[in-house]
Amino acid sequence: MDTFFTYYFSILGVLLVLSIIYETIKYLLEQDERDWQFELANDVLSWCLKLYPSAKKKPHLKMVDGPSDYAGEYYFQNNTIYLYRENNLTRKRVIHVLIHEFFHFYLITSNSKNQLYQKQLEIYGVNDHPQEILCEALATELTKRYLRS
Repeated sequence: MDTFFTYYFSILGVLLVLSIIYETIKYLLEQDERDWQFELANDVLSWCLKLYPSAKKKPHLKMVDGPSDYAGEYYFQNNTIYLYRENNLTRKRVIHVLIHEFFHFYLITSNSKNQLYQKQLEIYGVNDHPQEILCEALATELTKRYLRS
């Protein structure tokens, strides 16, 4: 009977250890999968700041989980660029959206410019907004250049 319990608990112990190893590896792989977006976006942000230095403090970069209608946003109030993971699933998309949002950071340098952006948003909407047109054009061209570098 002692032999039975010895084998039984030994097998349970091995299964527990294997389960812990499996869960650890699974967790690490999921983290690697998720972090590529942040690492790439952070690299693109540094690249943009080298090309277009700003007197403003470097913006914070936050990756947001969950569904959103947006790919990215820049908030002047807290100097933060938000990228929505689910809407940035390819490398090219992350680069494009980060560059687009970077230029909002670059152009909105004061509360009055932020208010102007909001006022123009009401007048023109997103698609015809003068700053959106500029940010989109810059993001399109600079995405190609970043990918070549």
